Amino acid sequence: MHQITTLETDTPKKLNKFSMRSLALPRITLVGFEKSPYHSGIHEHSSNVPKRYNRQYYKIQQSAKERDLISDKDVYATLSNNQEEPYLDRKPKDLVGDDAYKSYYHTFKNIKRILEQNQFENITNSVQTNLIQRAEKLKILPCKMGLIKLKGDKNSIAIQNQKFGDKYVEVLSEGLRTLPTIQDFNFNRNRIKEHGASQLFPLISKQARIIEFQTNTIGQKGLDPILQCLPLQTCKIQILNLEDNQLGDTLISDLCKAMSKNPSVEMLNISKNNITNASYISIKQMIEQNDTLLELYLRWNSIKGSGGLEIFKVLQTNKNIKVLDFSYNLLGAGNVIITALKDFIIENKTVQHLDLSANGFTYQDCLQISEALKSNHSIYGFHFRGNFGYVDSKGFLIIENNMKNYNSIHIDQRIKGVSPNPKPYEHSTHFEKLKDICWICDEWQMSTFEWIPNESGACSEEPIFIHFDYEGFEPIFLGKPDSNGNFKTHRMIPTGDIEYFYTANSIQIASQTAPIKQHIEKFRTKVTIADQVINVLIDETNLEKFTKSKPVIEDWYPTYDVLPRTQDPIYIPAKRKKQKRIWSFPISIWAPKYKFDTEELLRKCFERDWACCKITKFVKKQEEQDQVKEMLWQAYKPMRETYRFYASVNPTGDVFSMSVNPTSDFVNQCQLIDGKQLKLADVDLKFIATCSASSIDWKGNYRNPERSLVRYQMMEFLVRLSDDKYVRFNPQINIVQATKMILDQCMPHLSQFDCHKWRAERYFVEQCDDVCKKYKWVIDYVYMRNSQKKVKPGQPPFMCLDELKDICNKANLYDENFVERDVNLAFNLSMLTQVDELESDRLFQMQWIEFLEAIARIAEKYSPIAIGKKEEKEWTYEQRFQQPLYYKLEAFMVYLINTLVDDETKKNWKQPTISMFDEVEEDEYY
Repeated sequence: MHQITTLETDTPKKLNKFSMRSLALPRITLVGFEKSPYHSGIHEHSSNVPKRYNRQYYKIQQSAKERDLISDKDVYATLSNNQEEPYLDRKPKDLVGDDAYKSYYHTFKNIKRILEQNQFENITNSVQTNLIQRAEKLKILPCKMGLIKLKGDKNSIAIQNQKFGDKYVEVLSEGLRTLPTIQDFNFNRNRIKEHGASQLFPLISKQARIIEFQTNTIGQKGLDPILQCLPLQTCKIQILNLEDNQLGDTLISDLCKAMSKNPSVEMLNISKNNITNASYISIKQMIEQNDTLLELYLRWNSIKGSGGLEIFKVLQTNKNIKVLDFSYNLLGAGNVIITALKDFIIENKTVQHLDLSANGFTYQDCLQISEALKSNHSIYGFHFRGNFGYVDSKGFLIIENNMKNYNSIHIDQRIKGVSPNPKPYEHSTHFEKLKDICWICDEWQMSTFEWIPNESGACSEEPIFIHFDYEGFEPIFLGKPDSNGNFKTHRMIPTGDIEYFYTANSIQIASQTAPIKQHIEKFRTKVTIADQVINVLIDETNLEKFTKSKPVIEDWYPTYDVLPRTQDPIYIPAKRKKQKRIWSFPISIWAPKYKFDTEELLRKCFERDWACCKITKFVKKQEEQDQVKEMLWQAYKPMRETYRFYASVNPTGDVFSMSVNPTSDFVNQCQLIDGKQLKLADVDLKFIATCSASSIDWKGNYRNPERSLVRYQMMEFLVRLSDDKYVRFNPQINIVQATKMILDQCMPHLSQFDCHKWRAERYFVEQCDDVCKKYKWVIDYVYMRNSQKKVKPGQPPFMCLDELKDICNKANLYDENFVERDVNLAFNLSMLTQVDELESDRLFQMQWIEFLEAIARIAEKYSPIAIGKKEEKEWTYEQRFQQPLYYKLEAFMVYLINTLVDDETKKNWKQPTISMFDEVEEDEYY
């Protein structure tokens, strides 16, 4: 029996150990086939092999050819790729970013192998390896110590507020040994004591640019490396912060001696280090000899007046220190420093930021400091909390009788160079004056406020004042006008929303050239102008938002032109003879807000009414339409005035309109009804036709009642009457002629209702202006409390007709001479002309300037007896009515005070016994 052929193959992994040439083909062993006729010539002639064995051989040959394609170079390349990775600490490792974190973690996982490799191959440990190795030796948890971080500058370390302690500082020291490029160090509040500082400072003091080491305890051993480095010309330290390190007088004296020779430090902070007067000599010498120091912080020490006296003497002539923090010391102790401090404030022109808070100055000391500050215009930021007084918005020190408790200010802002360090600015509910202001810390900026006559408002003559909310709305005189006639002021203001308004001739106004805010909830404030107290109703103000632009001090140079403690112009009223006072409407109380009926305004009203009426429906010819339109325009003003009177007789709710009865009265007064050509029934038909003609266009509009005439229907009604009265009975007369005839007949009656004539002759006069200005607070009070009934959320306040009637009712005005119809008439005639009365509710919403006129019209009709004249005689209503309006208006104001004003508001008001117009002045000047 023949033995089976065996086929030996090796896997690719085993082949890799030998030459591919020797192992390219499988090894074949034929056992017992030598005598077989089928295999006797297998090596000689393959063609003699049976077909089925040729197939098997072919397969073997193909496999061998494919394996021959693998060359020795490929094998060697494969072997080289499988070599072990390079040693970890030989590869560069990032200190910032995600890769830095991964590298640190990988080093931590393989620390033993890395240390063995470094020792065997003599490789220097990386920062990560040093950190982890030292942590393991100290048996503490490994930490990246601010050297390995996700983001930031690789040349700085910031590990403040971590409370690491000395052991972790040893770990950090190991990491720093291989990083000489780091220059900025922030180790604030880390519980580092003398041992840790003595290890750390020798490594960083020579290359450090910034050393922040606040709230630690470095001791003498920690300070020694710094003391050795400071006098060197190679010293690079620019910022040295050793606050709250309990150094004491001895170490501070050594530090100041080293600083005297230092060529680089610009900021030195030795606050809260138990410094007493024992160190003042060394501090004084440092200030005298060092010419690079720009910022010196001595906050919260125990330097008394005698030591401070010597320090401020040398500071008088110092030319380099720009920021000085002497807060929370004892400079006021002993009452010896004030002279040197005054001289420093007056003579030193270099310091830009000064903090003298909480130093125990006496009240008299504070007065002298305040006086000295008035002549200093170089200190842009002055802090004085915890003493008597406060700093106002212009940088003046305003002295008060009370001193702030230290406990209430210890969390207040502290100065930090000339960088902003703002405290939150919030508008008070009552717009209280801001106090303790620092332009630098609070990021104030300069802005210009300008009053342009006839653009900002009608006022064009001085005095004009501006009132800011952050100033408690105190008046600021804008001074004399410039060459263009404009009034302006340059102010430093806080960032955020600022509200302000102007006053001219004791009248509060908002500028029309700046954004205006309407106050839904009105309030009053008292302002004093030239010793005159004015009670101002704040109904609208200018509101502007000011954003941060640039710091007050940049690169030690001021960026704005406004100097601190620049006195505002002072308004001194001219002493003039009273009889020579020139009064004109532009200086009156009405000028800022009252709008007259100009021809342009009336033309707009007429065009609106013409477009709404239906005259063109029955006047077909274009030529006739144009002629009728022109005639109606010529009569439009008296026609409109007459309509306003009759519409006030019986309004439909709040809508003033002419119902049937007032319309009939109007036709009778014009004597149009003759019983032949025009009867009362004809008038009623034309009234109905006019009302019905617009029912389709304005159906559902409550401003156009179905059974009453509104303004645009008045002229349509007259044209319809003319057609019925003249054209119907005389076909030769056309509609143009008929319209002219009826207008001519009605004009004598129409001319009687000019409401502006009353204004010009009785209301817009100097005496009424004086009354309104004097009792403006009464108008404000009544209006403010009676302008809310129909005001919707978010809508500016206004007074409706019902509220005006309620005022009259509360004041008990109604009698046989004064009825509700008089209130309707006062309301409607006082309203300013509105172009559109069909799609706007403004006609029903009385504003303050309109309410002022309505009060005058009510006073005119009610006719109270002038003040002080009631006992002169028995007054009839006719005699009362014949009085000048200003007498009646003054008496009516007093009446309103007695009936409508609460006791708290009028507690400082004195009941007059004589009219202001009957007073006799001893001095002819005022």
